[in-house]
Amino acid sequence: MKKLLFFLAFVAIPFFAFSQETAKEKISRGVQFHDQRNYREAIAVYEEVVANDDKNWEAYYEMCLSYLSLKEFKNTIKYADIVIDSDSDMAPKGYYIKGVALDYSGKHKEAIKVFKKGIKVAPQFHSLYYSLAIVECRLEEYDEAENYLQEGLHQNPLHGSSHLLLGKLNYDERTKSLLAFYNFLIIEPVGKRANEALTLIKKNHSLGVEFKDDNKVNITLNSLTVDSEFGSAEMLLSMSQALRKSEEYADKSDFDFFADNTKSFFMVLGELKAKDKKKKGFWWDYYVDFFYDLANNEEMYETFMYYIHQDIQNTQVELWLQDNPEKVDAFLDWVSNYKRV
Repeated sequence: MKKLLFFLAFVAIPFFAFSQETAKEKISRGVQFHDQRNYREAIAVYEEVVANDDKNWEAYYEMCLSYLSLKEFKNTIKYADIVIDSDSDMAPKGYYIKGVALDYSGKHKEAIKVFKKGIKVAPQFHSLYYSLAIVECRLEEYDEAENYLQEGLHQNPLHGSSHLLLGKLNYDERTKSLLAFYNFLIIEPVGKRANEALTLIKKNHSLGVEFKDDNKVNITLNSLTVDSEFGSAEMLLSMSQALRKSEEYADKSDFDFFADNTKSFFMVLGELKAKDKKKKGFWWDYYVDFFYDLANNEEMYETFMYYIHQDIQNTQVELWLQDNPEKVDAFLDWVSNYKRV
């Protein structure tokens, strides 16, 4: 009988242990509460975790997110400081969430200081750069914002919001805006923001081009365009757009016409850089090189053009995407593995 009782006690241990919810599982449950906007319930779960393990930095960070959603910024900062002081791999997120809380509470300059401290600790953490740019935009320091966006994109070329904001900040500079918006669409080709970006690109293509009732076309190029470092490419873009109603392009769809003009634009930019070694810097090295290489790769360029149009109602696009999923996968791999300067 004693042996039997001993055996039952022994085998009960693993079943009892198995039934216990781990800290990771509790945090997952808290995140579910948070996603359901049950922030108080989420916080209660995280508090339970840290009560048993006061060095569970992930639980503290998740607690920060829930307090931030409740707009309880003092508590957000309190727990963010715990994450920062942990000196763990979670510390960069602590700087990020603390800076966001300070920004939301109107302490923009303090937020900037926190984000900058975070960058010194973790220069590879791209969210800090984007957050800095957002705060600088609030303060109307647009040049500073652009610099931080560029630095952040060197850390993470696949951060769509950085490309989008960079395009908007440079909307008055045609080529810069186009390059940033094109890159954004590779990362986020569907949704409201994608439709906005594609609309702005096509509007920019037609900039200065006016079609008259008698089939005549007026092209107006301001002095800033002609004299800019991208002037030749921008003039080509306007002149190419003016050919839309010519007999040469009468049988082309709007999609094919747009694809041809975009490719010519990328090619001319690349050729301009190849001819003039002085054409260096972020826009030439980061964007022009990328899109020139893309335009020179026929299969990748074709996929790119269909891919960025996938959210519009176009039978040609829909059928191509349905028939070529392997090309889409290859394109996304090419983009992910492309080495930027």
